[in-house]
Amino acid sequence: MQYEVVKLTSKGQMTLPKAIREKLQLGKGSHLTVYLNGEEIILKKVKNIVPLSDEDPIWEMVGMCKHDKDGATDVAENHDKYLAEGEMERWRNSWEEES
Repeated sequence: MQYEVVKLTSKGQMTLPKAIREKLQLGKGSHLTVYLNGEEIILKKVKNIVPLSDEDPIWEMVGMCKHDKDGATDVAENHDKYLAEGEMERWRNSWEEES
């Protein structure tokens, strides 16, 4: 991996090297996420998401499935609860198999 050295301004600003900007297609108005990993500062390109248009065929599918295989009609509202219950059941089954 090749490293570049950048210098911070008094306001904490820096210029990303041109080769990196070109490789990642970063330009004016591009967004980056910034986070720490120990002593490292990690920058990641934020990818633009294009919202679906009102004409997208996916909208025709909304509401087609009124419930899941067990008859639950509140899957969207209780998604995490159902995932946790399924994981607990899987854990119980694996524990019973070991016993």
